Amino acid sequence: MSGLNRLQCHCGVYTIKHIECHVLGLDISMVSDENIWGARIKIMWDLWEAANDLELIERMSKYEPVKCSKPPEYVEIDDL
Repeated sequence: MSGLNRLQCHCGVYTIKHIECHVLGLDISMVSDENIWGARIKIMWDLWEAANDLELIERMSKYEPVKCSKPPEYVEIDDL
């Protein structure tokens, strides 16, 4: 997979597309510098549509994060 992300500004899009290919069982060779710009525009468009979706805006206005009763436990790596 050498030669990918030559511009070093698409790393987030590459990450999303690699995860998407893995989850959907698609060939990872579909992700390349030649088509990453289009993927970047598609992700931007999807986010813009979601930000302007009235139903989603309504749902998010009612969102309440889950309250934790106690702080999470931390495990020291050396203890494993």
